Amino acid sequence: MGRNPRVSICVPNFNTRRYLGERFDTIFAQSFRDWELLVYDSYSTDGAWEYIRDLSFVEPNLRAWQGPREGTPGSWTPCLRQARGDYVYIATSDDTMPPDFLRIMVAALDAHPTCDIAHCRLRAIDEEGRESADWWLRDSVFSRSSGPLVRQMHVRRAPFDGLLHLGGTSVFISLTQLLIRRSLFDRIGFFQSTWGSVGDFNWSMRAGLAANTVHVPDTWGGWRVHAAQATAGASLGSAEHTEKIDGMIDDALAACAHLLPPVLRRQLQGEWAPEAQRLRAFYRGLAGRPNAARRRKYIALQLLAGAAPAWAHTKAKLLAQPSADTICRRARQWLDSTNFGPALVPSSAAAAAHPPSFPRTTPDRIEASL
Repeated sequence: MGRNPRVSICVPNFNTRRYLGERFDTIFAQSFRDWELLVYDSYSTDGAWEYIRDLSFVEPNLRAWQGPREGTPGSWTPCLRQARGDYVYIATSDDTMPPDFLRIMVAALDAHPTCDIAHCRLRAIDEEGRESADWWLRDSVFSRSSGPLVRQMHVRRAPFDGLLHLGGTSVFISLTQLLIRRSLFDRIGFFQSTWGSVGDFNWSMRAGLAANTVHVPDTWGGWRVHAAQATAGASLGSAEHTEKIDGMIDDALAACAHLLPPVLRRQLQGEWAPEAQRLRAFYRGLAGRPNAARRRKYIALQLLAGAAPAWAHTKAKLLAQPSADTICRRARQWLDSTNFGPALVPSSAAAAAHPPSFPRTTPDRIEASL
């Protein structure tokens, strides 16, 4: 076996033969070479397994095996359990990355030992590999919460990103944007099959509550949007989907509450999570009104009932603040009320050489930092 590699590249696969050539080409083209390649195939029927098996005969760093289909993201876990690297990259089998991806992301985590996740920009592509409009910079929760720092390396202090998930939308659009310290899985657990194809939201929220993240604007992860991808049939916005989101939020809070310092845990469980639940309910009700007249009536009735989310929404409108940024503002206000300090810390060459003094989110060490 020799010494452990720096990075474990995990490729979970089921019937994506069409994209595997490009996926593996982007792995083999990496300028950073200290990696192992783990491929878990869920009994593909489209020739993907035969392709992977033949590739394993000529690539010494590739280890491939088959096992039961556990769905997305549950089928990612068998690879992760076998990973030996310091860092893990989940190379979803229909996605891409540039040749400098691992080199830049590894350097970022090496320079920021208090961070367990390195995050980069997202480049969305279609079935043929054509780049889509750069909506990520405009519309994603990550971008809206970052402001001008989205174009600058910065550290995001836990539990800020976890709190952003209370709005019902994931901070991480795709796992292809992340390089993860393997030890994080020991602290917060693996991906679960319970929630179906949107279950990575649950893991991302747990990670955001427990782990500091360094954002790296100098590379990107490619996310392919196509009809056959796992989330295409997730019925986003449906009653079933919103029920899953609420369940995943409750589960993540229960799983990671013990990782938070007592002052944050009390506030989160006693005030912030219930307030966020009311906000989600209000905005779902607003989204369910198909025209402006019905939306105005809904808001008016909520205002008459004294509903706090309706008042916050009306105030934001008067101040010309986008309603989509409500959870970002509230998360900052919540943390400010505890004297938490800045949620986002700009990074520089000096900061990389001398990492910020705040620790990872562990009960004993963060309590001392507050």
